Amino acid sequence: MALLSSSAFAKRLRQFMGPGAENVPERLATLGDGNTSVVPLDYDAHPVRLLATSPMERKWRARSCKKEPWTVAWIEETMSGGGVLYDVGANVGAFSLVAAKVCARRGTVVSFEPGFASYAHLCGNIVLNRCEAIIIPVPLALAGTCGLGSFRYLSLDPGQSRHDFRQDAWSADEADTPKRYLQPVLSMTLDLAISTFSLPAPNYLKVDVDGGEIDVLQGAAQTLANPALRSILIEIDESQTDAVLPILDRGGFALDRTHKGKHGKDTASRVWYGIFKRRAGA
Repeated sequence: MALLSSSAFAKRLRQFMGPGAENVPERLATLGDGNTSVVPLDYDAHPVRLLATSPMERKWRARSCKKEPWTVAWIEETMSGGGVLYDVGANVGAFSLVAAKVCARRGTVVSFEPGFASYAHLCGNIVLNRCEAIIIPVPLALAGTCGLGSFRYLSLDPGQSRHDFRQDAWSADEADTPKRYLQPVLSMTLDLAISTFSLPAPNYLKVDVDGGEIDVLQGAAQTLANPALRSILIEIDESQTDAVLPILDRGGFALDRTHKGKHGKDTASRVWYGIFKRRAGA
């Protein structure tokens, strides 16, 4: 796409900001990307729209509710009365937006997404759906330690998932491998992110980080122990089950119900979803 001169940009901005104030969020969000479309999220209870510049967004993100109806049910169950939800691994924000619509202005959603393209569309979708006062987007990789980690992308498309985050120290030598883009990213524990940035303590925690759930939970001991946190929905790779369950048990949580899932056609990457509730007195 050709770059616009400053005068051409100013002209285009005036066109976008012309009559029709009700469309301003959509115009701002899509400014500068002539190939962007806006597609509806498959959520019947409230109208939600998503920016789409990739097949992944059109095929999968726009159908998030059909793919994970249990997640929608959990969000509606927990956030209908308000509260604070943390969406760790928010991608372009489909479920963050569902939560924002469910709680309206009675709640807050904190959305963590380290992938640069998905984070950009997360922010655009927040503007598009006028959820700026409800959703706090955070471009951090949550991990068991603080430092400089490696984020290897499956693809650079917004809406893509199954990237590979390593919290080990990033090495410039790794970036010489051209097969998949390797980005150095800053990582932080959830506990430290909350205290450093004075984030509201979560009442509900959703974690979907494609195999990195152990790292996230290891950096969240204080958060898990806080009685304010009442329920957790987490996607767990089957290979991580034996490590994840003891962490949640120590935090005071018991498994309430499960749902099966799978990453596409990749039978080697089977996952299940667990909904955990705080034990009485924990």
